[in-house]
Amino acid sequence: MFNLDRIVVPTDFSDYSDYALKRALDLAEACEAKIYLTYVAPDAPDIFKLSKYVVEGQEKIKAELEKRCEEYFQKQIAMFPHSEKVEIETNVFTGSPYKEILDFQKKIKADMVVIGTHGETPFEGFFFGSTSQKIIRHSICSVMIVRKPMYT
Repeated sequence: MFNLDRIVVPTDFSDYSDYALKRALDLAEACEAKIYLTYVAPDAPDIFKLSKYVVEGQEKIKAELEKRCEEYFQKQIAMFPHSEKVEIETNVFTGSPYKEILDFQKKIKADMVVIGTHGETPFEGFFFGSTSQKIIRHSICSVMIVRKPMYT
C-alpha cells in the first residue's frame, strides 16, 4: 500500500503553485499527511557577501522576506477551504531552489514532492527544464508534476 505522511510542496506563489498545492491538499487529506509548503529565495551572489555591512543588511532583508512570505503563504492557503483539515508547515530557504528542495526532502524524509510546472508556452522545455526537472532527476522520493489545467 502506498502511504504518504510528508508531502513537500515548493511554491513561487504563482497559479502553477496554487494548482500543485490544491492537488497536494487532496492527497494529504485522503492520506492524513502533513504538507511542507516551501519557498526558496535565490541566494545573493558572493560579491555581495564581502562586507560586514552587506551581511547585516542581508539579515534584515531575509527577516523581511520571511515576514512577507508568511503573508503570501497564508493567502495561498486561504484559497482552499479544505486546507483547514490538513496540517501545513511553512518554510523559507535561501539558495538554489532545486538544491534546497532536495536537501529538505531528504532531511524530513518526505514521501512525495508535489510541484507545479509551466506548460502553456512554446518555452515549456526551458521552464520545465529548470527546477522541476532537476527535482525529478535527483529526488529520493516520488514526484508529482501538476500542470495548469487546459480548460478552467
